[in-house]
Amino acid sequence: MTYMDIKERAEALREISTPGSRIGLTELSRSNAWRKALEQRGLLEIVDRADTAGYLVSVDSLNEMLDVINALESEVEHLTIQQMFTARGDKEQWETGSELSQSAQESLKRRKEKIHAFLYGGR
Repeated sequence: MTYMDIKERAEALREISTPGSRIGLTELSRSNAWRKALEQRGLLEIVDRADTAGYLVSVDSLNEMLDVINALESEVEHLTIQQMFTARGDKEQWETGSELSQSAQESLKRRKEKIHAFLYGGR
């Protein structure tokens, strides 16, 4: 986790814990003052006594969260593909036609010999 990630998480926690970011279930059902707070903050924690009952998220904040999730998923996908190509190393020599057929047959023969040696102890 980078310094910026830690800083962003700390700021998010600080913002959520500030007055007005939490609303009780009874207040939620009795008034609509929470709508203004939701519009300003984008996220409200709904509490039942001292326990978190849920979160109320504005449409804009939800879209921002989804954009971040999509960006992170794309980054993970990109890194996964990059790791796959790195793991391939020198295996960038593509074969086709008879070369591919010959290579496949040799690979199967080597595997057969290894299995035979394993099963029969080299006999």
